[in-house]
Amino acid sequence: MSKNPSEDDTWAYNELRQLLLGPELKKLEELTERLESPEKFSSDIGEVLPQAMLKSAQQGEKLTEAMVPTVEEIVRLSIKRDINKFANALFPVIGPAIRKSISETMRQMLQSLNQVLEHGLSWQGLKWRIESIRTGIPFAQIVMLNSLEYRVEQVFLIHRKTGILLNHVKQEDSINHNADMVSSMLTAIGDFVGDSFDVDNRQELDSIQVGDFSILIEQGPGAILAVASRGNAPSSLRNIMLQTMEEIQTRLATELENFKGDTQPFDSCSEQLLPCMLQSQPGKQQKKLPLKIKLIWIVVIILFFYWIASNIYLSIQQQDYINLLQKEPGYIITQLSNEGDSISIKGLKDPLARDPRKFIALTTLNPEDVYLQFDPFQSLDEAFVKQRLVKMLNLPVNASMHLQHGLLAIKGFASEHKKNDIQLIAPLIAGIDNIDLSGLKSTIDLSPLNAPDSIELSVDINTGKLTSKGTAQSSWAKFAREKIASIEGLKSYDDSQVKGLFDISVFNAPASVSMTLKNKQLTITGEAATDWINSIKTVSRNYDEINEIDISQLQNSDERQLSATIESLQNEIILFDAALSFNYSANESFKRVADLVRKIIDSANKLSRPVKILIKGHTDSTGQFKDNVYLSLERADYVAQYLFNSGISPEYIAIKGMDAPVKKETSLDEQRYNRRVTFNVQR
Repeated sequence: MSKNPSEDDTWAYNELRQLLLGPELKKLEELTERLESPEKFSSDIGEVLPQAMLKSAQQGEKLTEAMVPTVEEIVRLSIKRDINKFANALFPVIGPAIRKSISETMRQMLQSLNQVLEHGLSWQGLKWRIESIRTGIPFAQIVMLNSLEYRVEQVFLIHRKTGILLNHVKQEDSINHNADMVSSMLTAIGDFVGDSFDVDNRQELDSIQVGDFSILIEQGPGAILAVASRGNAPSSLRNIMLQTMEEIQTRLATELENFKGDTQPFDSCSEQLLPCMLQSQPGKQQKKLPLKIKLIWIVVIILFFYWIASNIYLSIQQQDYINLLQKEPGYIITQLSNEGDSISIKGLKDPLARDPRKFIALTTLNPEDVYLQFDPFQSLDEAFVKQRLVKMLNLPVNASMHLQHGLLAIKGFASEHKKNDIQLIAPLIAGIDNIDLSGLKSTIDLSPLNAPDSIELSVDINTGKLTSKGTAQSSWAKFAREKIASIEGLKSYDDSQVKGLFDISVFNAPASVSMTLKNKQLTITGEAATDWINSIKTVSRNYDEINEIDISQLQNSDERQLSATIESLQNEIILFDAALSFNYSANESFKRVADLVRKIIDSANKLSRPVKILIKGHTDSTGQFKDNVYLSLERADYVAQYLFNSGISPEYIAIKGMDAPVKKETSLDEQRYNRRVTFNVQR
């Protein structure tokens, strides 16, 4: 079977393309596959990435600047994810740096302390101490400002790896030795110490000292800064050296890394090295005191200050005790005298005031060193006047008094006899100028209690205690207990002698119910709802006065309502047109039926009685019986669906069609009546 011309041309074209471009297409497919495969593409990039980064670093710092934000973010995320790993990685660097810093700080502190001790007990030291008190500057700082005698003579900047001198500055009058030789010497000394004494590689040479001449060394990643000084250089010199080294290392990091012996790029570092050229003019040398003299001075000064502090402390304690007595009501101090460690106090004391010896315990004074002599007097302080009133008047608990500026006002309740005693005794008490008894009553109004004639009430007006005796219904006893709190003058209530009569009103019976209690039998007649009937059955068991309850003559209003609602529903009919199973014009009938069904279900549930509503469909005599049965079921189902859509549960609804053929109707009205749906409630 031969191919048509168009197929022959396509086949020939494909063959020719394969012959001419086959190898190149294969390579192109392989290249596309490597680019689209993440694993192969990342492997290829990994092979050339190191070389590309080296090339970029040789061409300039653009790659470094571009990677700085990424590296910073990586470090931040690493610290956030696991700070312990990051701390462990920095541990070899942080440890030596901290030890070096602490060591240098301790050395400088000891040096400063030695200077303070040398000058603190000399004549010059006393002048410096006076200057410290006058100016407010700490004594140690005054000593340091006057005793630091130093001079930085030369500063060397040395390449760390090669030991070649990169730059050098010096004082004009300093001896000019070969600076290159000095840099080589420092490098050799560092190597010698490291090789000869098995020193940790992370530890570095930081100072060389011979007499008062010292060389301070600060080492960076690419360079070494050495400062040659005489005397006691200040601690700030180290900070200046560190800042200088950081500045040079930051500015010339690339030159230090790629150093090949050419020192010309470092000629500009002279300005950075000049801040290290510190010096202090030497002052007059003070003659040092022997150690024994210093110790004697220290002991004398300590004893002197202890004596002064003891006397000041004793004086403060004595004054505190005097202040306590002066602030305490009922005391008047007329004479004070001090004899050595003892104190003598004379004055007046109210007999009601507290014992003055008790205040000595609030201080550190020795009671034997305190001599007290007080004459009695009556203080007019209101606190003492009130205490005398309480003792002499013996007010009843049902009365209270208020004293202000000599006016005594008494309110509350008291008997007439007690009221007369107050009027006689109160004016005789010192500090009482006037008396107001208008608020003191002799009777208590008990009318709000509405006590029945069978109850006898008696009240103690001085104590405010009310006692009731007799017989009353429980409702009145409860009312009386609640009302007592609102009656002025009553403090307590005792109804233990009241015999209670059971009050059937506690059951809150509706108006349609009547109840009688006789021989512990509660008889209930009338009509009530299910909830109240169930409640009375439960609550009546809580009363000892009721042993039996008779509800045989009590009608259930919910039951009656259920029967009436069922009757209304069973009287409802919904008519349909001929041959139709739906009715859109009977909305009012449908709503009325739905409301009746809900009421029936609610009442039945309240009475805990099962109920089923049967919806039965009917037809007229027209047509075949088989078709009429189906039509009657559709009409019943149509009504049922309406009820379901109204929120009525299907468990309460059942449908049914016609059972037997309908007799031939004699009129149109009779025929129309047969096309209906009826309802029947099954209990």
